[in-house]
Amino acid sequence: MDFLILLLFLNNRADLSGYVESRTFAAGPDNFFIEGYGRGWLELKSGGDYYGGQTAFDYITPYDTVHLAGVTPGLDIARLAVWLGPENLRVTCGKQRILWGVARVFRPLDLFNPTDILEPGYERPGITSILATYAPGRLTDIRLLCQPRFYPADNRYAGRVGTNILKNDLGLNTFCQPGDKLLVAGADLAGELLVGYWAEATITREDSLHYFKTTLGADYTFPGMVYAVAEYFHDQSGEKDPARYDYHKVMSGERGTLGQNYLYLSLTLARGLLLSPGLNLVGNLDDRSGILMPQVSIQPWDNTDLNLGVIVLFGAETGEFRRVSGFDAMAFVWLKVYF
Repeated sequence: MDFLILLLFLNNRADLSGYVESRTFAAGPDNFFIEGYGRGWLELKSGGDYYGGQTAFDYITPYDTVHLAGVTPGLDIARLAVWLGPENLRVTCGKQRILWGVARVFRPLDLFNPTDILEPGYERPGITSILATYAPGRLTDIRLLCQPRFYPADNRYAGRVGTNILKNDLGLNTFCQPGDKLLVAGADLAGELLVGYWAEATITREDSLHYFKTTLGADYTFPGMVYAVAEYFHDQSGEKDPARYDYHKVMSGERGTLGQNYLYLSLTLARGLLLSPGLNLVGNLDDRSGILMPQVSIQPWDNTDLNLGVIVLFGAETGEFRRVSGFDAMAFVWLKVYF
């Protein structure tokens, strides 16, 4: 794979891009600590009309990451893939970005790498897989995916057929993992009528269990350039009673949430290119705990983003987000420079 991608770069014009960033967090007051990390992302893409390749290197160096789940120090090859075939009939093999579903934050259809609810747009890790896409018409596409794993019984398979009807994007999806007797069927919808809207719904059979997951979302830009996003998530596999939450499942990555009903809200005020204040909220509607995240995004130059903000936990001490986070409030400074 490495040799093949090298040949692609030598025989085609390669595009180089990336960014460097620094993230610093300070929490308190009872359990005060300062931690953070630096990150460098370097990505190369090369391709012609019928073939191409991509590779990306992700390097993280920590200041301290005791409280930052999911931050793995060191160098990682985040992308290493090649694709063959024209745009309407293509096969991509290797470590690549897989994005399944149409929701912004809570994605029942994305069983490969779920979204971080605090940073939905954050760069996701690559998935080693084989992805085949076929577009028989301008508005219709078919995707088939296989994710090989160490044991063949643990292999994952997914498929999607999408089309557009009356200016609505519609998709039918399926996912299976034979070794765990896991089978998921679902549908997605996205469109715009005065407001943008989207929805995802899945039914899962996991051994002898059956449950539904549903996401409904909408966005709208108000006068004065106030952009709002709202998304509701229902997970029938979650616990109704907060007293029965198994926090080990969150810590181990087995689950992203523990309850059944969640709400995500976001407001962003764009007063120009220099300054953009915003407010994000993630709430557990069952135990009434949540995360409030006011922030200000500053863009002093076209290639530079500076985010200043606070993460505030609210709700009872026994609430999901208070228990998982381990702090009451955290200030952050994020600086990101693109090249």
